[in-house]
Amino acid sequence: MTTQTALGTLTALICVLVFGAHAEAQLPKQGTYTSHFGWYATGKTFELEKGHILFQGEFNGTNFNDAGHGFLHKTSVVCPGVNDVINGASRASQGYCVVTDQDGDKAFLVWKAGKGFDGDFQWTGGTGKYTGITGNNAFTALLIGPTPSGYSLWKGEWKLP
Repeated sequence: MTTQTALGTLTALICVLVFGAHAEAQLPKQGTYTSHFGWYATGKTFELEKGHILFQGEFNGTNFNDAGHGFLHKTSVVCPGVNDVINGASRASQGYCVVTDQDGDKAFLVWKAGKGFDGDFQWTGGTGKYTGITGNNAFTALLIGPTPSGYSLWKGEWKLP
């Protein structure tokens, strides 16, 4: 009887994992979301003149959908970019991001910000379930003290063909 119970439990667990993963892989054709992207910056800074530096590097971290599930939840984010800083204040920044989900599917975006760390980004394409993704989004980036760590608040929409 114990062996039958163990086999039944194992079968149920396999069904949940297989069908649960398949259900998570399904993405609606469009939607809206808010999320938090915690990141760590690495790169180089170049002093262009006194009080004027250029940062060239990347912001790496994890994104969490505020709903606790769904679009972009628990995704890896890598964002190469540049930031023009004058007298300690960001004047302009821009770059790209590759967002990779737990299935290995990727969504690509291009971002830019003006003075400060508020900006926008657009989905430009993807692989797997994100193939053909488009949409407009906004972000606010916040530094954590005098460290290379920070987080960004994302809000936006997506649409799939």
